[in-house]
Amino acid sequence: MFYLDMTLRLFSALLAGALIGVTRERIHKPAGLRTHALICVGAAFITVLSTTVFITDDHGDPGRVAAQIVSGIGFLGAGTILKKGFSVKGLTTAATLWVTAAVGMGFGAGEYLLSSVVTVFALMIVLFLKKIELLLGGRNLPRIIITAREDKDLLGNITNWFKDNAITVESIDVEEDENNISILVEISKGDVIKAKQVMIDLTRIEGVRGAEIR
Repeated sequence: MFYLDMTLRLFSALLAGALIGVTRERIHKPAGLRTHALICVGAAFITVLSTTVFITDDHGDPGRVAAQIVSGIGFLGAGTILKKGFSVKGLTTAATLWVTAAVGMGFGAGEYLLSSVVTVFALMIVLFLKKIELLLGGRNLPRIIITAREDKDLLGNITNWFKDNAITVESIDVEEDENNISILVEISKGDVIKAKQVMIDLTRIEGVRGAEIR
């Protein structure tokens, strides 16, 4: 009976991790179904060991093992975050890895109900909140991120390009990285469609290596 319960905990963690992971897999994120399933079942197994094997009546502290899982997943999640200029990618993936580990720990501790509830909450956040965020217009103004080589005349040429195309610029920020620069341009929400239509012309400015709108 003991091993049946332990197996059920691990299987529940595997299922929960796979459910969360498949939501990332379908949009081709670096950490997908297998990664989330492995993290969830691994966290569950370590929790099971910490509460059944590594602790006795005389010594042992299962909380220490749980703390190591949290910090370990933090390092793993940090590896999925990529910053290039003003563009930061992977924050949501890192967060889902962290929550997945927490779900695994919950199942490993035998908290089936709470862990199932958190799994449902995680699925709701990943599947639906992005759509709501877009419906509400997002958190910031539309942004155009430009990568280019360092050139003293480049910023002026880019500014003139926006003026010539009648695109309202709300703010411009520049970040230097060795011989390259990243330029973040926030534009008016009403000019997004227009900017997308003429984006290819922006990349033809001498010195511009790439541009994307978000």
